[in-house]
Amino acid sequence: IATLAWDPVQDPSIVGYYVHYGRTSSGQPGACAYENAQFVSSPNVTITNLDNNTHYYFAVSAYNGAESACSNEVSTLTPPSAA
Repeated sequence: IATLAWDPVQDPSIVGYYVHYGRTSSGQPGACAYENAQFVSSPNVTITNLDNNTHYYFAVSAYNGAESACSNEVSTLTPPSAA
């Protein structure tokens, strides 16, 4: 599980955000090239079904009918499984 929160975009036309994530970095600032994406309407999300003991990379884009460039990337290492 990974929980993310970010400052909302101060634009009334924004209807939500795409959280892009995956096991591989996009390699490009502003790029949204990740394995998965999840749409959320608020500036926070909890992503489940992540593999244990695995590095994940995340970036967020704003959406108002068109998608913005992605934010700076952040990463985390998920904890090992609780055995």
